[in-house]
Amino acid sequence: MELATTIEKKYILEHIDDDVRNLALHMKEIEDFRPKFVLQQIAGIQAMKRKMPQWAENEDIIYPVHLSLEQCSSKFTTRPKSNIIWRYSNKISEKNYADLTGGFGVDFSVMSAGFGRSYYVERNNELCEIAAHNFKALKLRNYEIINGDGVEFLKNFDGHFGAVFIDPARRSKSGSKTVRISDCEPDVVGFQDILLQKTDIAIIKLSPMLDISECTSILKNVAEIHVVGVDGECKELLAVMIPGFNEEPKIFVYDTDRYIHIFLRSDEADSDSETATNLETGMYLYEPNAAIMKAAPFNLLAEHYFLEKISDNSHLYVSEDLINDFPGRRFRIVKVGGVKDFKHIEKANIAVRNFPLKADALRKQLKIKDGGDIYLFATTLNDGRKALIETRKAE
Repeated sequence: MELATTIEKKYILEHIDDDVRNLALHMKEIEDFRPKFVLQQIAGIQAMKRKMPQWAENEDIIYPVHLSLEQCSSKFTTRPKSNIIWRYSNKISEKNYADLTGGFGVDFSVMSAGFGRSYYVERNNELCEIAAHNFKALKLRNYEIINGDGVEFLKNFDGHFGAVFIDPARRSKSGSKTVRISDCEPDVVGFQDILLQKTDIAIIKLSPMLDISECTSILKNVAEIHVVGVDGECKELLAVMIPGFNEEPKIFVYDTDRYIHIFLRSDEADSDSETATNLETGMYLYEPNAAIMKAAPFNLLAEHYFLEKISDNSHLYVSEDLINDFPGRRFRIVKVGGVKDFKHIEKANIAVRNFPLKADALRKQLKIKDGGDIYLFATTLNDGRKALIETRKAE
């Protein structure tokens, strides 16, 4: 692998914050200067400033093509994974770790810490060369880079792992995104028996679009499911498999820098919550973030924060007093009415929850422009009435 030349390094540092597309219009290939490589490095640094600032600050890091950067973890999504390793550390019999789908190596660099020996396994030769360079730049220790197939490495490994991490590729051969576990590469379902024989704990990264029930219906010995969000957006789903585990798995909901809910599906099924009989001006309305919506602890959420549901299927909540630490957006109700009561509004943000019209269709009917500081929630109330709730963000 060729590293950046002196002239390339100088250009990268001078244009580190510039628009890559604009730079591409004015670049020419000259001696010791590769435009494509240089643009790739600038784009990589810019991406990692958001994802892993400590990597972006290291001038010796080399960046791969955009797709590998798009798929790599951030400082927020690595934390719940390392937390899983830490919590199970007293149950890990072997002090070695393997990442069977190494990729750019961000997860490996974080999760391998604390293990006596770690194995980075990756089929792509270029990514292996980049990892070999970057791990030295990051001063990682006690690791081995394997350029090969992760499943074959697992099968042929003469020993046992304390922990194994797998991030299957969620793209088909044609390049389209896949969601189901069996459609990903490698297919964890097909080799999960040997995986459970070879490790004390297996952590599988899955599509955030996957139905949680699929984790427990086709994967064995699932002890935990982690729904990982960043700034309100659902980013990852993690399945934690423990050999011999046969109880109900716990569901962990994590957002940005903390766990915001931990529960059992049976507890959610057994719980109940109050439904609002009246919506009044001045009350507060709450919209759960995407990670909560994915995990679906809707009754438990209402119980925990002493909230009332607007209706059973709307997944919106209200209270008389403001709950500052609610995991989602908070609003103050200004007005409640029917569609005809809001045709005077010229600009608003529209969200629909359990409502017969989609947001775009409702916006067209109301002739309302998008944006502004008004937030309209179209929903169904507890008595079955279709209603619009005008709100402002709560301070």
